[in-house]
Amino acid sequence: MALIAIGVAMIIGGGIAIYMVSAVFPIPGSKYIMMAPVLTTVIYIMQIKLGGTYTIAKFGGVFALTMSIINLFMGLAILTTTLFTHLSISWIKSTERRAFWGSIFFAGYTGLCALTITKAFIGGIVDDVPYTVFILIGLACAGFGLVGTTLAKRVLRHLGNQSQPI
Repeated sequence: MALIAIGVAMIIGGGIAIYMVSAVFPIPGSKYIMMAPVLTTVIYIMQIKLGGTYTIAKFGGVFALTMSIINLFMGLAILTTTLFTHLSISWIKSTERRAFWGSIFFAGYTGLCALTITKAFIGGIVDDVPYTVFILIGLACAGFGLVGTTLAKRVLRHLGNQSQPI
């Protein structure tokens, strides 16, 4: 559970920084696209290190609960993202493949679910954006998620090659 808490803290910290940068870009979904590599890097490493079938579900539950304190709809979007991701990868047996696809699906569903819930319940700038654009943003998030997953693999490979200090 400690690794999940650290992962949530890292994503929140990275999310705050990216949220500030994305305020410059008035494009709906830009913050989710920018967040995708950070999100997938943390999620991939966490899944590889913990290796359980329900790692995404546990992480998503903690993350949704934490973010619901800030905004209930944000928590709902994270919970929906977690459910879709868990259903998408539950049939995969290999831990490596489940981690790979789970992190990419989580990033893609984040963009799609967050924007859909924003349009359905909150409104604002996304009211005029058609749902097809949300799908494109979800695909862009998954694409940038692939970059984050590749980075996470390289980090783990590099850490695995380090010798232990005496």
